[in-house]
Amino acid sequence: MDPAKGTLYVVSKDLPAMLKLEQDKTNPDRYTSGFNFMVASNGISPIGPPWTSLTAYDLNEGSILWKRPLGDVPELAAKGIHNTGVHYPKIGPVVTAGGLIFAGSRDKWVRALDEETGKTIWETQLPAAMEGIPAVYEVAGRQYIVFCAAAQAGLTTGTQEKIEGAYVAFALPR
Repeated sequence: MDPAKGTLYVVSKDLPAMLKLEQDKTNPDRYTSGFNFMVASNGISPIGPPWTSLTAYDLNEGSILWKRPLGDVPELAAKGIHNTGVHYPKIGPVVTAGGLIFAGSRDKWVRALDEETGKTIWETQLPAAMEGIPAVYEVAGRQYIVFCAAAQAGLTTGTQEKIEGAYVAFALPR
């Protein structure tokens, strides 16, 4: 969120899920619900992309400033299919005072986006997929962004890799 401008940045997921109420075996007066995403055998959603989007909301006007897919599904990107948004986004963006939005994703890419337009202005790939919200801190007048790169990028068991998780820090230019 950029409180000075009244802009909120939200990562949303559009993946169908199946919820089924079942009677609790230990307490018949209680019901529980499992949660399962609906995916095909290849791990892809049965509905069309984008599956993850980053949206900028103008809270002063109650409107959407821009919306864009966030990331790609690696298996589809390898075939030239882009702008799908990643599957399983357990991520969030941060906004710097300089007008940059930083977001990592399950496709192993870290992106810096322009706060006004949502356009990617810098990106780099890490050895593992990201999860969580990056941390922002300052030391001796220099700002840093830290990402947790310790998640699976593969959609199915057959496409998952051994993860050597790490925290990766980037220093912003002075």
